[in-house]
Amino acid sequence: MAGHDNAYSRVVFWLKILLPLAALVILSVMFLVARTIDPSRAIPFAKVDVTKIAREARISEPTYSGVTEGGSSVKFTASEVRPDAQTKGRSLATDPTLSYTSPSGNTASARSKSGLVDQPGNLATMTGDVTIDTSNDYHVSAPHMEATLDKTRLEATGGIRAEAPMGRITADKLTITPDKTAQKDYVLVFTGNVSLLYNPGK
Repeated sequence: MAGHDNAYSRVVFWLKILLPLAALVILSVMFLVARTIDPSRAIPFAKVDVTKIAREARISEPTYSGVTEGGSSVKFTASEVRPDAQTKGRSLATDPTLSYTSPSGNTASARSKSGLVDQPGNLATMTGDVTIDTSNDYHVSAPHMEATLDKTRLEATGGIRAEAPMGRITADKLTITPDKTAQKDYVLVFTGNVSLLYNPGK
């Protein structure tokens, strides 16, 4: 019986030594076989200038809507608006659009690649390739346009080219205001070196 106990004790003694050694060998093999991580192949992250984003506050896809003194609804949208650092209360707009809709449903809308919004003055300005379309089939292009947000008034300047129902019109300036004889409609007035190329077919 004593011999059996001695043999059992020797087995337990050697297992206490061999099992930890075997575990160390297995761990060593795992670390040696494992593929070395290549830092150059790490997942790339977009380079974002956090400081610039914090400094240049901006609003994406803003919408302003209201009603003018004449009863027309006015709507201004843009893909992005950010404050103008040089003038308080003024914002720079990207891809701005502005539209008036009369109580009878007639519309006059303008769009361009860039513009300004003067909140204290209730004024929207567009520059560059400005296009103006009306529901009575006037399609106008101009380099500059100003429109009021509290009144129905749009002025395009800098050389006007228009495709009208009766033909082609060129002028220095175009003004769109409510028609005094029919407040539910708009009137377009071309001034300064006005030229009409009449198209009988239209």
